Amino acid sequence: MTTANNTLLPVAERGWRRGFDNLFRNENHLRWGRSRWLVPALIWLAILNGFILLVAYAEADDGSTPAEIAAECIAIFMTIGTIAGAVGAVTGIQGAIIREKQLGTGAWVLSKPVSRNAFVLAKLLSHSLAYLILPLLVPSIAFYIQSQMLWGQTPALSLFLAGWLVMTLHVLFYVSFTIMLGTLFNSRAPVSAIGLGFLFSGQIFPGFLPQWVTLIFPWKLSELAAALALGQPLPPGWPIPLIATAIWTVVFVVIALWRFGREEF
Repeated sequence: MTTANNTLLPVAERGWRRGFDNLFRNENHLRWGRSRWLVPALIWLAILNGFILLVAYAEADDGSTPAEIAAECIAIFMTIGTIAGAVGAVTGIQGAIIREKQLGTGAWVLSKPVSRNAFVLAKLLSHSLAYLILPLLVPSIAFYIQSQMLWGQTPALSLFLAGWLVMTLHVLFYVSFTIMLGTLFNSRAPVSAIGLGFLFSGQIFPGFLPQWVTLIFPWKLSELAAALALGQPLPPGWPIPLIATAIWTVVFVVIALWRFGREEF
């Protein structure tokens, strides 16, 4: 590791953390350095907050009151934002591990004093941070400002935050899911197909499957986020998908670490 004066400093990391700090710093530089984050942030604002503006104007033309418009936009923002964040995670991270394997950079990095666990965790944490900030945090702050400017009122902060935390859990599920798939396959096609297929299956299959099956997957989290943000009654068994999604996320991370630890380079 070097300082601003280009002097070498010893790195005392051991075990699974060996090389993590440098890898994590490098991943963050690739994402945030030289204002690389600005264009993705503007795209997410245009997609989510721009769509909310269209909905608000359409509701206003129908004669809805500001309170009715605000409630409708909160529900749509939570529902669409949850799904859009997951789509962005799958499509944006599908090559995070596979690209390293295909280009040989993974083998080159691991020839240095770097542990395989640190390699995976650096990518997992850096991408988690990026997809919690760009598709979720930035549009959510903008939405709060929109609410005040357009309707003269803002969502109850505690309720909105509760819904936002559900959105973050949903995105973290798909970040870890995609990273895991990247350690299992050697091309992007199956990663994106499985990730997006599973996501959109949640819009189709719950009507045909037993309720307990739908509860153990994150398919209902978008509806739960909207209900929480609006202060509406929660459906029976609502804690189950939260707990199950958190467990699945941890399981995916464990599988990713196990599989990449056995990758042959």
